[in-house]
Amino acid sequence: MKKVVISGYYGFNNAGDEAILSGLLFALREEAAKRGKKISFTVLSAAPSATAARYGVKAVGRLNLWQIIKEIGSCDLFLSGGGGLLQDSTGRSLSVVYYLGLVFFARLLGKRAVLYAHGIGPVEKPFNRRLMRLANLARQISVRDEASLEELRRLGVNRPPVELTADPVFLLQPREPARSLREKDRPLFALAVRPGKGEEHYLKEIALAADRLAEEFGASLVLIPMYPGMDLPVTKKLASMLQAEAEVLREILDPTELLGLFACFDLVISVRLHALIFAAAAGVPMVGIGYDPKVAAFLERLDLSPAGSTLDLNAEVLLAQARERMGSGQVIKEKSEQLRAQAKKTVAGLAELLFESGEEP
Repeated sequence: MKKVVISGYYGFNNAGDEAILSGLLFALREEAAKRGKKISFTVLSAAPSATAARYGVKAVGRLNLWQIIKEIGSCDLFLSGGGGLLQDSTGRSLSVVYYLGLVFFARLLGKRAVLYAHGIGPVEKPFNRRLMRLANLARQISVRDEASLEELRRLGVNRPPVELTADPVFLLQPREPARSLREKDRPLFALAVRPGKGEEHYLKEIALAADRLAEEFGASLVLIPMYPGMDLPVTKKLASMLQAEAEVLREILDPTELLGLFACFDLVISVRLHALIFAAAAGVPMVGIGYDPKVAAFLERLDLSPAGSTLDLNAEVLLAQARERMGSGQVIKEKSEQLRAQAKKTVAGLAELLFESGEEP
């Protein structure tokens, strides 16, 4: 049995990152089954017991250095990803050091290392920009948007070739959530926000547009905190600003249930990247609001553009874009299928490296 160690932002109850892990595990298990094989997984997590129980894997503390050394030392493949791990705009700017340090350590132990479905940047600190060249140690690199491809080139990452893929959310199979939010034949619109610069301004503009949309379409509103630990306070603030009746989703859903929930929506308006990705995977029209370049980079893959940024959002522009997008479900589904095919191709390449490559690490 082959062993894979996976590193990422897991165990924090961030819906986007949990969906990345869920999609990756599902697809790799499927690839192994096609070959009559099995894989044992070890995930580096902030909540090892919860991660182990949820996904049926072994999990160890993401800061437990001795246990990490032991697990990497006995693995066949070290997999870093996916998501926005390699950036220094959040936290204490240690993400680049931590995640590429693990890649370096895996190579030091003679293990194959892969950077999978990353969104790169922004990487602004000079030390971190130099450190990014450690990515050249990887056997395979895949990124989820064109902007990340360009950023890696600027940072001097040119070995191995970098592949454009899609977010692992596109690998998920939706599952009906335990509780349906749909009421009769009323449209259902979702709003997803996060704290950050310009918060008071953009919440006000979203509230103005959402109230008018709810009235115009007779819609119900659902507010989704994608990362409850960070998003719930600002989500409650938005709820208090709305005139229309709105429900704040408080359940922590499994990623497949969350995808099933998104399939019930008729429109998604989001500041959070992964709410837009979930919408796309479910074939649902969306309006994105930029707080980070990765939002525009993802929308570009769907031939869409943001309604504005958190700093300059205007309710009228948001409203106009929402009306325009309402009929775009079929186009989104077609684009989604293309991205799903890309994601599957990348995972097939991972499986080939794990099971069929006889080359040296």
